Amino acid sequence: MVQIRLSPDLEAKSKVVRAAMTVDELLARFPEIPHDLRDEPILAGYVNAFGHLLRIAQKPSPCMMRDGGDAPHVFYVKLVNDLAIYGAGLATRDRTLKRLQATLDGYRKQPATFACTLVPRRAPGTPRSGCA
Repeated sequence: MVQIRLSPDLEAKSKVVRAAMTVDELLARFPEIPHDLRDEPILAGYVNAFGHLLRIAQKPSPCMMRDGGDAPHVFYVKLVNDLAIYGAGLATRDRTLKRLQATLDGYRKQPATFACTLVPRRAPGTPRSGCA
């Protein structure tokens, strides 16, 4: 089993807030997510399932993703990107909601290890992602 080890600063950030993330908090944190999804039950379930990962998700720059990115960047790409694509008008609402539901279904099959499946494996000692 793969374990995702967060850097001390990210570990601290993820433990600061013990309350569950709300849809409003998600929308405030990521303004690229359209507010017309606010009352969607699928989005509420999504935030309930992934709030702890969404709190540490960070939008990556292109060079961060060159080698797969660090966990916060991967969480953004895997959990927020579909919503941002819909917000940019490049996907339909129905398709976006279906993709969110598919991600939720995958999570429900293996909730304890789902986050580990999002982050690609790296060899020990591999340097962190970044722009040179």
